[in-house]
Amino acid sequence: MAFKGYGVSRIHGKVVFVPCTVVGDKAWVEIVEEKKNYSTGRLIDLIEPSPRRVNPPCPYFGTCGGCQWQHINYPGQPELKKEILQDLLKRLGRLQEIPSIGVFPSPKPYDYRIRIQLKVRGNAMGYYREGSHQIVDIDHCPISHPLVNRILRRLRGESAVFQLIKEIEINVSPEEGRGMILFHPHSHNRQIEPFAKRLLQSEPILGGIAVAGKGKLVLFGDSLEFTVPSYQDRNLDLRISPGSFSQVNPEQNQRLIQIVLQFSEAIKEDRILDLYAGVGNLTLPLAMGAKEVLGIEENRAAVEDAQFNAERNGIQNCHFIQGRVEHVLSNWERETPSLVVLDPPRTGCKTILDQVVRLKPRKIIYVSCEPTTFARDLCLFSERGYLVQRLSLIDMFPQTYHMEVVGLLQTN
Repeated sequence: MAFKGYGVSRIHGKVVFVPCTVVGDKAWVEIVEEKKNYSTGRLIDLIEPSPRRVNPPCPYFGTCGGCQWQHINYPGQPELKKEILQDLLKRLGRLQEIPSIGVFPSPKPYDYRIRIQLKVRGNAMGYYREGSHQIVDIDHCPISHPLVNRILRRLRGESAVFQLIKEIEINVSPEEGRGMILFHPHSHNRQIEPFAKRLLQSEPILGGIAVAGKGKLVLFGDSLEFTVPSYQDRNLDLRISPGSFSQVNPEQNQRLIQIVLQFSEAIKEDRILDLYAGVGNLTLPLAMGAKEVLGIEENRAAVEDAQFNAERNGIQNCHFIQGRVEHVLSNWERETPSLVVLDPPRTGCKTILDQVVRLKPRKIIYVSCEPTTFARDLCLFSERGYLVQRLSLIDMFPQTYHMEVVGLLQTN
């Protein structure tokens, strides 16, 4: 299996990537694209199915671009991701020795996503078709939480308003048993707000509806709040406003927090710097075991949430700076942190890597949902004296090729 979720075969020595296949399949394949170093194929007919193969439960699988692996039995998916990660670390990371990778499957192979983004065009609402911007019209999503699907079905009855909207985001809080919607209209339209108010009043599981405008959000109702069991059996209540990032798989997010805390081995003398801190998902648990934690986050709404969350949970040794990480680090005049935690966007941390190294932390914990840039950055860190000591793979996204990876780096 290759990253992006394709099965890999060879014809006369040339690599062929084939979607919707798995290790052990024997099949007729049509070559649909020829490149210099590889080809792309299309599955025509299964001659002999792999023992790993199962029937996908979703009627949209193979057309919708949201999932790539519903045809693979779930117990085998995390191990396949581990093999893919090891390959990337060797090829892109150029690691001679790879530490043992801890693998953590998801307790829920389906019904796990508490946040989805739907594209809207005409009367169609759904996800993009694989490799295109055509919308696959859906009325449910098996990997999404039942509350998400209830709201999705409710929206299906409001197609008259679709003409005004280009994107819909649904967030739910299983703890509260309710959700919220964020509408992205094509442009400001007075019809959206009365529609939002009416929908909020008519659907009891909706706690809030937000409408995106020029540089601001108009909120009707309330923001969502989540309870995160995180540190020494103490629960954290986190407010997550529309526009703030949150992990989509709450059970695996708890696992992520536990692994970061284990890797940190934080003690009361530690000063920790959390880059790309969001609403404090990692910052606040880390603060409960350290002297001080400083979070840097560009998104203003997320910083407001993070400050609110610190105050609400009575955490006084945690502070947040709103700004681009590059800009804040370029003017760094504070004490040297003993630990830096990184959770960058998919592009990785190449642009700030030298700034982080100049701080001379003893440890770096790198959290990534993009293993290709993760592997590249590990190589760059190793050239500067920070070597990977521990690795964990959290299957945050079952039925897809995506993975969450955590690495502990220490200076040699």
